[in-house]
Amino acid sequence: MNFRVWAVRAGGDSEADPLFIENGQIAVSFRDANEDLSALPAHRAAFKDMVARTNSETTAGAVPIQAGQLFRFVHEMKIGDRVIYPRKPDRTLMWGEISTPYFYDASGNGDFPHRRGVRWRASLSRDVFSQGALYELGSVLTLFEVRNFAGEFIRRFEPPSDAGPASSSSLTEDETQVRVARDIAETTRDFISKKIKTDLKGFALEPFVADLFRAMGYNAHATRAVRDDGVDVIAHRDELGIEPPILKIQVKAHDGKIGPDLVKAFYAMVHDRDVGLFITTGGYTAAAREFGRTKGNLKLVDGVEFVSLIEKYYDGLDLKFRKQIPLRRMLVPDVLPDD
Repeated sequence: MNFRVWAVRAGGDSEADPLFIENGQIAVSFRDANEDLSALPAHRAAFKDMVARTNSETTAGAVPIQAGQLFRFVHEMKIGDRVIYPRKPDRTLMWGEISTPYFYDASGNGDFPHRRGVRWRASLSRDVFSQGALYELGSVLTLFEVRNFAGEFIRRFEPPSDAGPASSSSLTEDETQVRVARDIAETTRDFISKKIKTDLKGFALEPFVADLFRAMGYNAHATRAVRDDGVDVIAHRDELGIEPPILKIQVKAHDGKIGPDLVKAFYAMVHDRDVGLFITTGGYTAAAREFGRTKGNLKLVDGVEFVSLIEKYYDGLDLKFRKQIPLRRMLVPDVLPDD
């Protein structure tokens, strides 16, 4: 194979679909990058400078991502490369061959001025591809290279002349379904974990944990207002908070592993009729876990278990916290094996 396989989108709402289909072009749109990019030096640094210069609102982390996509579209994509266009209106995948170098043209649809010519060679329903192949096309990027499942797309769209009709076995024996379901679940957990560490770090995490326990059916409140040193959240089942057990919770936004000294210091504030919960966004050392196992009224919750609790009780969280960790319920294939 002497060509690369790319995927490109026609905008969030398929705004450039007529340009793709009727004009035989693919195009990308990046806000304020309204200049002929072929005039820039052919190295990534020049594209980064251009993105930063033309859009001051672009975050530092987004600059190399946007610049990289534009650089690939202008310089790395070659005539003869294949391109996949996931077409939303009819749930098909268009398969084309790049036919021209990059050119700048704001006519027709000025929001998509960075263009290349394309010869569309085939169109197939999304249903004939494995879940893994479709999941790879789910990247949030406007333009990216297809790597993991490029071979499957090539076999489907350009089967050898003597190969006969393409097999449909992947529809009934799709071994990628479990992997895709796992990837979706893992991606969601990663998103929650990052939101906790960026948007809820420090003192903001304590009222969030209190709200999480309220979603679990407890009466709970953060204690910072009353300066209850070492105990960040108090939770209890009864309305007055006098019936045992009383949950005393310490929360640590921590990337590393919590050692036994911190756990022991917290446990010293847990009375015999109380239950102590130590929650961290990171993990625990072996010594800390060993100490926890010796105490019947102490529970150590690490970052993985914390995220699982957020997933389970997400719908019961206060709206302000759901806005900080925005998730949407979706139907996904129930193909994960039972643990």
